[in-house]
Amino acid sequence: MKNLTVLVSGGRSSAMMARHIQTSEKYAEYNKVYCFCNTGQERPETIKFLQEIVKHWGIKLWLLEGVYSKKMGVGVRHKVIDRFEDLDMDSKVFEEAIMHLNKNKWTGVPNPATPYCSEYLKTRVSHSFVKKYFGTTKYIKALGYRKEDMPKRITLSILETDKKRIAPLLTDFETPRGSDDLDLFFMLQPFQLTIPSEFGNCELCWKKSKNNLIKAIQHGPRSTPWYKKMELQYGNMFFRENLSIDDLVAEAARTPFIKEFEPELDPCVCNF
Repeated sequence: MKNLTVLVSGGRSSAMMARHIQTSEKYAEYNKVYCFCNTGQERPETIKFLQEIVKHWGIKLWLLEGVYSKKMGVGVRHKVIDRFEDLDMDSKVFEEAIMHLNKNKWTGVPNPATPYCSEYLKTRVSHSFVKKYFGTTKYIKALGYRKEDMPKRITLSILETDKKRIAPLLTDFETPRGSDDLDLFFMLQPFQLTIPSEFGNCELCWKKSKNNLIKAIQHGPRSTPWYKKMELQYGNMFFRENLSIDDLVAEAARTPFIKEFEPELDPCVCNF
């Protein structure tokens, strides 16, 4: 029996993928586990969406957070959070991950030059859990890639030969599923993700465009003081063009309110 890890990000794509895997005969004989890795910067609406997935679809969703150490030679581990109410919502997980990366030599905060955040907040955390859950490192990961991610982030030809990853929204239907299909799918569900996807996961991810970051700041994200604290502590900036959080806050203050988000040209893997 094949082991399958279904990575649920808190966005609509991975949610639709999880429901498909749960209900499809194609995966009936797989040994499946559904995981959500918390970054500490999720919005309450995202957590509510995950709660609705569990409530309405009956999916057993494992809530995970990274465990990091100041000791040399100790890698990333995980802990299981039993209740949604106990998830970190104050960026403590993210802060610990940054500490972990800087314990050997200065790495600074994650940014376009050192984009380690997804690796240490998501990939290594889920691997630590899944290795223990299955008792082996032999497993396949299901990712919520959708049509709009091709060809920049993934292609069908790559998936044909990839032995460790699958993207069911791209391969299991007559045509790859995209944002329009997500709209139709969730029209039929008893719950919705009540924020634009651009607000999801880390509120001020450096991969977001400047306009989308400004729009997020104009909506008053909870994490703005934390970004300033980290930049002061580690001495480098999170954002493109070496912009600081103070630079973006100042620009948001003098910019007319942005009504619409721009399409993201470089979405983070966290969003799948």
